[in-house]
Amino acid sequence: MPSRAISLPVLALLAVSTAHAQQAGITGTTASPHAVVKAVPLNAVHWTDGFWADRATLCRRSMVTEMWKVLQIPDNGASFDNFLIAAGRKQGPNGTTGFGDGDFYKWLESVAHVYASTRAPELDRQMDEIIAIIAQAQAADGYLSTPIQISGKQRWQRFGDHELYNMGHLMTAAAIHHRATGKTTLLEVARKNADYLYRLFQPRPKELAHFCFNPSQIMGLTELYRATGEKRYLELAGIFVDMRGSQPGGSDNHQARTLLRAETEALGHAVVGPYLWAGAADVYMETGEPALREALTRLWNNVTQQKMYVTGAIGAVHQSASHHKDLVTEAFGKPYELPSRTAYNETCANIANAMWNWRMLSLSGDARHADVMELVFHNSMLSGMSLKGTEFFYTNVLRRHGSDLPMMWLDTLERWPDTAPSRHKELRAYCCPPNVVRTVASLHEYAYGVSSGAVWVNLYGANSLELERPGGAKLKLRQETAYPWDGKIRLLIDQPDKGELALKLRIPGWSEGAVLKLNGAVRRLVLKPGTYAEVRRVWKAGDVVELDLPMPVRLIESNPYVEETRNQVAVARGPVVYCLESPDLPAGVRVSEIAIPSRARFSHKHEDRLLNGVTVIEGSAVRYAEGDWSNALFRAWRPTRSQHVSVRLIPYYAWANRGISHMTVWMPRAME
Repeated sequence: MPSRAISLPVLALLAVSTAHAQQAGITGTTASPHAVVKAVPLNAVHWTDGFWADRATLCRRSMVTEMWKVLQIPDNGASFDNFLIAAGRKQGPNGTTGFGDGDFYKWLESVAHVYASTRAPELDRQMDEIIAIIAQAQAADGYLSTPIQISGKQRWQRFGDHELYNMGHLMTAAAIHHRATGKTTLLEVARKNADYLYRLFQPRPKELAHFCFNPSQIMGLTELYRATGEKRYLELAGIFVDMRGSQPGGSDNHQARTLLRAETEALGHAVVGPYLWAGAADVYMETGEPALREALTRLWNNVTQQKMYVTGAIGAVHQSASHHKDLVTEAFGKPYELPSRTAYNETCANIANAMWNWRMLSLSGDARHADVMELVFHNSMLSGMSLKGTEFFYTNVLRRHGSDLPMMWLDTLERWPDTAPSRHKELRAYCCPPNVVRTVASLHEYAYGVSSGAVWVNLYGANSLELERPGGAKLKLRQETAYPWDGKIRLLIDQPDKGELALKLRIPGWSEGAVLKLNGAVRRLVLKPGTYAEVRRVWKAGDVVELDLPMPVRLIESNPYVEETRNQVAVARGPVVYCLESPDLPAGVRVSEIAIPSRARFSHKHEDRLLNGVTVIEGSAVRYAEGDWSNALFRAWRPTRSQHVSVRLIPYYAWANRGISHMTVWMPRAME
């Protein structure tokens, strides 16, 4: 709840409850003509037990409420003070970051997702109070970007002022709030803002051709179109896609050197790119333009085959130059440039990768996109938050040598706490924490999809699904599983749909030898990794589908062109990538001394009391003692005596929860 200091009278609210609002999901694709897999309603799925249920509970009870406290710190880059100042309710100006509004809207969207699941009245009241202030902060002509408004700067002077980024997240939050509550209060603010943007950008002014660094407005405008049916919002979203790179002077850093339809390689900022591509995918689902889909497919192949980490992370470099000699920051590297120790992998970029892949799944039905989503969710998104949910990483390295080596820009030895007064410099760039909260709050909404005559099972985890199907019939099913620690999944039909219905179950790309049973009998289906297996029938209450996804420990190697990990292996089991962390090694043994023999034998076991409950991987590795390297960069090579040591690996997402440590995902292959 808002603190007493800002508790304000609530404006009169207009409540509406349209069928569209009730049926739309995290993306409002219910009526999108070129969406193959459509989102389920916001409140259709509930985690019931296990891995994601624990995190949903943490989000509901702690993450959302604790972050609200942080968002009221004046020094926070996303401080709510900005809206109070712009609304004339507090003195200012505040020294804020340009993108603070957008990050605040991410948190507000999180509250709407939680409210859709819980119907907690205090959350509804909190959103009402906040939205009333946002509406007051809006300029009469519809403009709303408080960092510009309270600073007295001129509008539309610097693309780094993030005006469109702020407005895009406003529109997305407004659409989700409308779907969660049926109210139009924030939707009307967003419509007034979008109408202003239409008047400004519809003529396609050349000087604003590729304006704004991070184009969240394309996703936002498309969602606003889906929520209202107003076609000019979709038109404007398409204009923003078309304008990017349409005039000279654009940079690779913000995907504005080349027209999107001509792009062949992922270059530049690794949040800006996926935001642009996700928005273009949204536009495609409404228009069906082949050139857009072809470009997005080319870029997806480039990212996943040359520029994505084993954890699903993207954005290898802190700062570099593209092959056009443009300065790029927080960016994709060159082909196969995937360093471990200096990896940037901004948490927002990793989440953007999942957002883009959700839309690629929606427009194609290709299970490979769900594989990437799952990879991000279990690894490079989740590594961005502590087990308590109140400390965060901005960057997500794959190797850390404790405090032995200096940190790079925005690297930290431990996740930084929200409220530590001495750490407020990190709060200046406050984009990742609310993005993590928003993702955890909404993750259940990615678990299923629907199409004509089919329900798609995208993500596994103990949950319940309740859908109202065309014609008014209701489908109710439950998923029982200990996933991701166990690959056994049971789907129980509690209330069947009328008529024939297909269940499409994703067979992950890592899963070999999957077995599917219906009511205890093995089904003779081709269960090919990286596809959906279909079971079509007229269902009866009590029917049970069992899917067994074997989860052996896997050793992964990289393409030989990835020089940083050549002759090294990573360890994974199921969707979870593992790491070696110094607290799990014998005293005196360093992470950098451990190598994995090719015939290594690993076992796994669940440790309920370790790191809030994780399945660990144990086995025998080889230690090559490094000796003394002080004051030496090179020395004559000599064979090093090896010894066998026992190692325990933990999930990568859980590292850095036991103090400052050494850690690595990639380990050398032992010399044999």
